Amino acid sequence: MLGYALTSCSTTKHVPQGDYLLTKGKLKIEGEGLSKSDVEPLIRQQPNKTIFSIIPLYLIFYNLASEKDNLINRLMRNAGEPPVILDSALAINTAQRMEQYVSYRGYYGSTAKTTITYGKRKAKVAYSVKLEQPYRIRSISYDIMDEGIDTSLIINPKKSLIEVGDIFDGEVLRKESSRISGDMRTCGYYNFYDSYVTYRADTALGNREVNLTVLVAKEQVSPENPTGAHRRFYIQSLLVALENSPKKAQVDAADAAAGWDTIHHKSFEMFCRGCTGEGKRPGLRPEVIDMNSRIEIDSLYNVQEVDWTYRNFANLRLFKSMDIRFTELPVAPPYADTLPRPLRSFITLAPSMRQNYEYGGEVSLSDNWLFGASLTGRHQHKNLFRGAEILDVSITGIFQKVQLYADATPENSYELGASVSLNTPSILFPLRFDFYRNVYSPRTQVALSGNFQQRPDYTRALADITFGYSWRSLGSMIYIFTMNMNVIKILKMASSFENSIRSNPYMLNSYQDAFLLGSSSSAIYSTRSDNGRLQRHLRLDVELKGNLLWLGYRAFGATPKTDGVAERTAYEVGGTKFAQFVKFDANYTSLRVFSTASSVAFRALAGVGIAYGNSLSLPFDKMYYSGGANSLRGWQIRTLGPGSYSETGNLLNHLADMRLEMNVEYRFKLLGKLEGAVFADAGNIWAIREEDSRTDARFSLRNFPEQVALNWGIGLRFNFGVLIARIDYGIRLHDPALTDSYFVTPDRWFLNGANSLFLAIGYPF
Repeated sequence: MLGYALTSCSTTKHVPQGDYLLTKGKLKIEGEGLSKSDVEPLIRQQPNKTIFSIIPLYLIFYNLASEKDNLINRLMRNAGEPPVILDSALAINTAQRMEQYVSYRGYYGSTAKTTITYGKRKAKVAYSVKLEQPYRIRSISYDIMDEGIDTSLIINPKKSLIEVGDIFDGEVLRKESSRISGDMRTCGYYNFYDSYVTYRADTALGNREVNLTVLVAKEQVSPENPTGAHRRFYIQSLLVALENSPKKAQVDAADAAAGWDTIHHKSFEMFCRGCTGEGKRPGLRPEVIDMNSRIEIDSLYNVQEVDWTYRNFANLRLFKSMDIRFTELPVAPPYADTLPRPLRSFITLAPSMRQNYEYGGEVSLSDNWLFGASLTGRHQHKNLFRGAEILDVSITGIFQKVQLYADATPENSYELGASVSLNTPSILFPLRFDFYRNVYSPRTQVALSGNFQQRPDYTRALADITFGYSWRSLGSMIYIFTMNMNVIKILKMASSFENSIRSNPYMLNSYQDAFLLGSSSSAIYSTRSDNGRLQRHLRLDVELKGNLLWLGYRAFGATPKTDGVAERTAYEVGGTKFAQFVKFDANYTSLRVFSTASSVAFRALAGVGIAYGNSLSLPFDKMYYSGGANSLRGWQIRTLGPGSYSETGNLLNHLADMRLEMNVEYRFKLLGKLEGAVFADAGNIWAIREEDSRTDARFSLRNFPEQVALNWGIGLRFNFGVLIARIDYGIRLHDPALTDSYFVTPDRWFLNGANSLFLAIGYPF
């Protein structure tokens, strides 16, 4: 249908006679100092949205709809976009706005012009902005009308955003006003706003220089403030209301006691309905509010503490809405302007649903029609003991058809896993420490999990106990520290599988019973640009296992036992060798939003695990694998690599110590909730130990280019908001295991062994 539309559907079908379809809007900046991204948002009329910056897909959908009122035509029109008809007056107005904007940014005297090129019922608009030399700040002075104000918050060279020699930029001046206002409101000046800070510029000097004066006005004179002085405020009382209906809870603090039950707790009062008396209790313990509120009685008003309080309550994931309001309390005259005045803080918290259920799954179909499916169910209770504790229970079932050998009959594989975790909104630690007050959203997690796998080649059981902390910094960082213990038990191993890896002691060592004890640490950084069009996310992980055990055994002179598998000595815990290794992982993702209809997502992964001391190799569940619905989508999960290794026997032998991967995906809207995607993936896994005897599996710079696997593909996403179901079809471009050619040629893209199909939940990254 799309091909037909592109060749036969005129894009000017619904353009009235005498009008023109706007097909292109081009911007050119002459001079230095401002970029296209600064000026482009001023363009008032944009052409119809396109995919790949070429195809006006949504206009095509709109034009394909006929005048008949039926379901198909309504869907087409709703999914489509009517033609953008050129408005020459808007184009001229855009140029005028550009001139005003660049002058506001300090480039006075700059010019902008519009050029319209007409074709057959189509038009292109070109905007040209010529930047003159900017005006620069020669001197800075201050005129503060309120003599009693704390001038150190205003005149602060270390924090000021304006300096002598800077461009006289209105945007920077606006930010400086916000900086001053923020610092004032952080130090008690509750009623201080950006509008009190203005500027006077003297340009009579010539030479495009400005003498700048920062003006700080008084407050408006009123009966409550006859002198107009800027007054400081302090928190005299704190009231907290719990109410499922935020509208009902928005009552004046002075009348809050009417119709409410009152609980007195330390320095605040909590109001709730039907929560006191015999057998009754509030839905949230007052201690949780006390722990997460940064608003302290008898302290100066601090807007930053208010923001942190919002963040703390939001990160409890317990409330559907939050509101913090302040009321100025009267004082008895005479009352000096230099003395802080009292405020009453009123916090309204509307709890969300305490429990929720989630379901997910994934279906895959390999090129040789091997079927796989997984189903996950999850139950979450967000307030288990009335302290915002989160109980999370999940169960996962996996079924796969597995072909162990290239010429073997497919067999069934089953996996069942369950986990339970309890997450509390505090740092559970025997000692208190000062850093606790400098973070927000502190959490402690305890988790238990188990997994049972029955495959044709082996049967094993895993158990895991985890205890850890997480917290957020006052910036954009999240930190996670966990300690955990894992036990891996091989219950049964098929003799054919054991014989297939016996020649490689490195891999055989990975498929043994193992005991893991250690810690892992993570640092996560997330940011987005001012306009929200670019989001970045970086996660760094370090995992250490077995070091304390190894040091303890060495310190006490324990005797290691001989490992019959690898013919080396190793320490054991309860008859099971413990693992010792370190792993480093980095995960970077970004999302660039071009419009409401298109975006590009990018991901880069890197990881390496190094076994040492008590271990010859990583346990196989700690090794890396590649391929699958969230990896290189031209390969089924665990069928790629390592390196150029070509599996002729056991197809489970695709695990290794190192991974590099990059993914890019262009996403665009189609019809209604249906989205399309075009993607490309690159990467592989590699072995790094000399003991690993798999042919062409080890990483080397010389062989690296030819061992990077490549695929491309197309996908569909059904975006229902809370749930995204997707279908991805990946096609191999370069298969490192192939020996006859470097690239997979187009005539082989749709043959067995060159593609994979996936059905999954959620975006791949």
